[in-house]
Amino acid sequence: MEVNPAESPDPKGVVPHLSFGDAWHEYPKHRWFTGTAWHYTSVEGCFGIARNHELWASSAAMLNDAGEMSYGVARVQDVGSRWSAPAGSDPAASELLQRAIENLEDSMIENAPFVLSASTSPFLLNQWANYGDSSGCAVGLDALSLLHDADRSGGPSPRQALPLWLEVVYEREDQDAYIRELLDELVSQDKLISQAIRHDHEPASLLEQNLSMLVAALKHPAFRAESEVRVVVMKQESTTTHYRPTARGIVPFVKLHGTISDPEKGLQAAIAGTSPLPLPITAVHVGPPQGDSERRRVASMREFLRSRGYDVEVDGAGIPYLP
Repeated sequence: MEVNPAESPDPKGVVPHLSFGDAWHEYPKHRWFTGTAWHYTSVEGCFGIARNHELWASSAAMLNDAGEMSYGVARVQDVGSRWSAPAGSDPAASELLQRAIENLEDSMIENAPFVLSASTSPFLLNQWANYGDSSGCAVGLDALSLLHDADRSGGPSPRQALPLWLEVVYEREDQDAYIRELLDELVSQDKLISQAIRHDHEPASLLEQNLSMLVAALKHPAFRAESEVRVVVMKQESTTTHYRPTARGIVPFVKLHGTISDPEKGLQAAIAGTSPLPLPITAVHVGPPQGDSERRRVASMREFLRSRGYDVEVDGAGIPYLP
């Protein structure tokens, strides 16, 4: 996958492309997030992220809110039931999409994507309260630096190299517009799915990925204060799934490593069994409480991050909250 500058400001300066059939094909217009993604976690979590150069994307079936994916599925199926393909659409893509929408609930259960969550700001009190236990940390990540499945041999494949960050959409009118616009593009002549059908390049899997990303980017308006952004990773045959115990049960997850983008060689990633590349960490905020304790924690965090090769800004949370 390659991320090219857009000629127009929509969508926010990036236009992802996939390469197959000896050509680059523009990816459908999702709500891409291009700023700094702030991943809230515990001190232990931040320590593991920097020490191992890895992030964990958890199965959507085991997120904190069990109803998150079912909400997105219901929204897509509701809008999809009232949607019809525009005139001139690709009939084969339209038929494939209709079947995918009908089977969306089952596919989200049988092949649940992995989700990495963050927020658009490091100053959200609700996030510090929910995820910053034992003071916690907010890890800033450059959203335009791609991540890839750490255990996948041979580096990232076209579909797994995609995980750009998605903005979560909370308002129903915005959700309706997003869903309709994406469905229209998924059946357009000469667009990604149409070309994938023509070149026999996994059109059903690409549709599943796009719908999974759409579902994961829709949340109930009650959660708007989270200002969430997400990376969505699809499971493939070569995906290595890891597991960890939590209060919610056993959570499957995949490990994500960093990449580098070389103008001549393209996207570069460490293959399985080699040392991981650094993550695109741009800054870290250490959580409350403020005062002398915070200053000591900031200093020790800065020292630790530098020992792992991350010479980045480290600061306090800047909010008067006592965990």
